[in-house]
Amino acid sequence: MNQLAFSADVVEAKARRMRLDIVEMIAEAGSGHPGGSLSAADIVATLYFGDVLRYDSSDPAWPARDRFVLSKGHAAPVLYAALAEAGYFGRDHLSTLRKLGSMLQGHPDSKKTPGVEVSTGSLGQGLSIAAGLAVGLRGGEHSRLPHLA
Repeated sequence: MNQLAFSADVVEAKARRMRLDIVEMIAEAGSGHPGGSLSAADIVATLYFGDVLRYDSSDPAWPARDRFVLSKGHAAPVLYAALAEAGYFGRDHLSTLRKLGSMLQGHPDSKKTPGVEVSTGSLGQGLSIAAGLAVGLRGGEHSRLPHLA
C-alpha cells in the first residue's frame, strides 16, 4: 500500500514527469488529445502522490483501495502516466499508447489496464459511475468514497 507522504515539491516533480510522458505518448501514438491530459496532471499527481488515494500497485484489486474515476476518458494518457509512475506497470508500456494489442488504448479499459477502475469514454458518465461506486461501497467492511476527476 502507498504509505509515503510526498512533499509538495515531490508531487510537483511527479506532475512534470507525467506531463513529459503525456507529450511523448501522444507524439509516439500520432494521435490523441494532449490538452485534456495536460490540464489534469496536477490533480492526478496530487491524488496519487500527495497522500490522498489509498492504493497498492502490487495488488490492484485490494479491497480497501480508493477508487479513482477518470470521467473524461479521452484524457487517458494522464492516468496511464500516473499508473506507470505509481508502479502498476513498467514505463516501457507508455510508448504503446493506442497501438494494436496494447493495454493502453485511447480510453481507459478496466479489463486490460492494471489500476484502471472503470472504462470511461462518454463525457459526463463519470459522475454517475462514481455515485454508483459510492452507493455500492457504502457500509461495507472497506467503506470508501470514490474520487472523480
